[in-house]
Amino acid sequence: MITLSQTKRILVPLELNETGEDLLNYAGKLAHALGAELYLFHACKMADMTFTQQSNCIQKLRSFTERVFSRELKTSKVTVPFDCVVRPGQIRDSIQAVVQDYQIDLMLMDAGARANNGLTGEAAELAATIMDLVPCPVMVLPDKVRYKKLKHLVFATDFTDQDQRVLFRIADLAQQLKAKLTLVQVYGEEERSQWCTYQTAMLELEKQLKGRKVAFRLLEEEDVLEGISEFSEEESADMLILATQDNYLLERLFSTNYMKTMAFHTRIPLLTYRQFKKKPCSGCCANCKSKKAQMELQAINV
Repeated sequence: MITLSQTKRILVPLELNETGEDLLNYAGKLAHALGAELYLFHACKMADMTFTQQSNCIQKLRSFTERVFSRELKTSKVTVPFDCVVRPGQIRDSIQAVVQDYQIDLMLMDAGARANNGLTGEAAELAATIMDLVPCPVMVLPDKVRYKKLKHLVFATDFTDQDQRVLFRIADLAQQLKAKLTLVQVYGEEERSQWCTYQTAMLELEKQLKGRKVAFRLLEEEDVLEGISEFSEEESADMLILATQDNYLLERLFSTNYMKTMAFHTRIPLLTYRQFKKKPCSGCCANCKSKKAQMELQAINV
């Protein structure tokens, strides 16, 4: 039996600058919508810290947060509980331990470096690195995005390749946000012969999620990733969700090819869950084949 999961602890890695202010503003409003507590994490970039240095870093982080919240949340009379966490070194050095120590349910990040619109390849690489390190879902915000109520979440998936625990966690998040959830599978022309299989799997998922505010769509498109983006725009999605076992799809979604076309998925938050896949993820067959070939070669050389 799958029990209802709640997102109660949100970790936010912060830099104490203008970008950090934007991220903190979004985080505060998201936490309020979820009824969650914020854990604000700052990496102090020192090799080590004394107790006094740690106390000073915490005070700076707390003062920064209180200043932003007093300005951004005062008019809406929103209060958000938060705690401050500081560590020496870079974010990637201790993020895994912080997530485990504080039992984090969701991490919110801005991915660092920016292009004029959306994420640069460097930023996507940083986001991918962090996602590899933590077991919790990671939400990545595009540049300068302002919080708005998350009314419609789009989960781009494969109906025939689902981890039930991940599926229900996503459905629970939508329920917690009081948002509509749409599961969409976009497939290429070469998969047309699998349509009946996909349709049967979709109907089975409908039964599993009966009673929830969930819609299902099955679409054929020439380019799967562009199809996901176009569908999200047509549906006025507020967030795109993926469940993958590696970061190849993430890197493709935020490649310069899509940045140049101002694809819709680069202008809304992206939420990623880790899921073991029984078959190659859509759009990255060549990558999976390459990995398989490398593993076979290593096995021969052993």
